Amino acid sequence: MCAVNSGKYNVNVITATTYTEDWLDTDRPQPLIDKTIEHLIQEVMQNDFSKDTSDQVYKDFIEECEAWIQLMPQNDLTGFEAFSRKDICIGCTQFIDNQYIVGNVQVLKGDYRYHQRLGNTPVTIDTLKDNVPLILALPFPSTGDIIQDIDKLLDLCYNKNIPVHIDGAWITCSRNINFNFNHPAIKSVAISLSKGLGLGWNRIGVRWSRDTTDSISIMNDFRMNNRVLAMVGLHFLRNTKPGHLWSTHLENYSKICKDFNLEETNSIHIAKESNGYPVGLSPLLRYLEK
Repeated sequence: MCAVNSGKYNVNVITATTYTEDWLDTDRPQPLIDKTIEHLIQEVMQNDFSKDTSDQVYKDFIEECEAWIQLMPQNDLTGFEAFSRKDICIGCTQFIDNQYIVGNVQVLKGDYRYHQRLGNTPVTIDTLKDNVPLILALPFPSTGDIIQDIDKLLDLCYNKNIPVHIDGAWITCSRNINFNFNHPAIKSVAISLSKGLGLGWNRIGVRWSRDTTDSISIMNDFRMNNRVLAMVGLHFLRNTKPGHLWSTHLENYSKICKDFNLEETNSIHIAKESNGYPVGLSPLLRYLEK
C-alpha cells in the first residue's frame, strides 16, 4: 500500500497499484479522497483559500453547508425547518460526545463502533429502555442504508419517551437517502463533511436541534468555535458540486462491484461481499480515477 504524495504536501490516502481484489479494504474502509478533494487539500496547505476570519464565516458555513446537503441530487432530505437551532459542530464526533456528556444514551446493534469503544453495550429494538436517549446513525454504517422500518422505530421511541438524535455522518457520501427529519421523536440531527468531502482531518458539520442548551449551543452562542475549521469547510463546499463523489465516481463504483461480484450499497466507498460483509472500495476507485 502507498500514500499519495502530490506536490509539497503529503495526502495520506491509499491507492491500489493493481486492479485486483487484494485491494478491497476488509479491515477499516476509508472514505474516498479523489483528485478534486486532493487538490483542495493542497490549496489549503498552501494557504490558498479565503482569509476571512470574522464571525461571518460561522453564519456562511451553516447556510452553505445546509444548502449543499439539501441540493445533493442523489438524496431527498426534508424537515430541517422543524429545528429552531442550527449550530456548528466539530464533526459528528462532537455531536455524539455531547450526548454522552448530557447523560446515559443507548445505541442499536450494528451502529457506529465508536459507541462500543466508549463502553456502550448495544441494544435491540425489543430491549430499548424508556426515557433514555437513542443515538441513531442514518444511514447505518454497517449497511450503508437507512435502518429497516425506521418509521415504526421512531413511533416506538415517541411512545416510550425516547429522544432520538440522528448521526448523519455518512449522508454526504450516500445516495438514495430519502427522509423527512420532522418526526416528533427526533430531537436533533448532525451532518458532517468528513465522509463526503474527505474532511476527517478538519472535522466540521452542522447540528439542527429543538431549543437546546448544551456544550455545542454554548460554544456557538459565544463564538468559541475554531474559525479555521469553518473556513476550510467553506472552501470545500464552494469548490465542489453537491453530491460530488457519487456524481463523479458512480460508473467506476458499479464497475468494481460487477468485476468483483460485490453487492452495491448506498455509500460510495462501501460494497458488500456475498456473505454480507462490508468492504472498502476507495483504493480501487482511486486506481480507476488515476
